[in-house]
Amino acid sequence: MQPQATMKNIFIELNSYGEMPFVYCESNQMKQMFINILKNAIEAMPSGGEIKVELRKKDNNHIHIQIIDEGVGISKERIKHLGEPFYSIKEDGIGLGLMICFNIIQQHQGTLSIDSEVNKGTSVEICLPLE
Repeated sequence: MQPQATMKNIFIELNSYGEMPFVYCESNQMKQMFINILKNAIEAMPSGGEIKVELRKKDNNHIHIQIIDEGVGISKERIKHLGEPFYSIKEDGIGLGLMICFNIIQQHQGTLSIDSEVNKGTSVEICLPLE
């Protein structure tokens, strides 16, 4: 995703806090989930900016991944509907990307939550079990 981000004047910063253990997962599904979320973050910043990806070991059983953008943000009313089939806040969106992300995380016994503020940006938090 870095080449696409660079073309839009967006810098992706990766911060890992401590040693990261391996997560048992279906790697292609995780790749698809991260692509969807990063693509959304890139599209939310038409004037450029920074995306932070932070990795932390939450406890002995979970890893916490946070993806934070400086984009246009999402209203509280719309956040409630994110992940519903065919619900999109993008003009050309079909409303399946985040639904797929929620499903992938659920299949891996994890959680995905979204917090956002209009004109300030969005934070996507993913928590995955280590076993």
